[in-house]
Amino acid sequence: MPYDTVDKLPAVVKKYSPKVKRQWMHVFNSTWKKLTKEGIIDKSRETRSFKAANSTLKKRMTNPEKTSRPDYFNHLIDTWLGNLEG
Repeated sequence: MPYDTVDKLPAVVKKYSPKVKRQWMHVFNSTWKKLTKEGIIDKSRETRSFKAANSTLKKRMTNPEKTSRPDYFNHLIDTWLGNLEG
């Protein structure tokens, strides 16, 4: 189930900036495509694609020097105050 637009991303990703959403989608789709080429078409393909994309998101939020200021600021607000959207 690769994503063709950021509008169809999971709710957990939708709260981030457009740049972060595109990066998450790119990593998910790239991993999905790679696993498909390797012949992995079972449920683990989706699980592994989510793990890869979420890992990228986690790295982005824990390394402020590699993260844009608005993304990192939003991450801090979510961490300190909790996510008010969900």
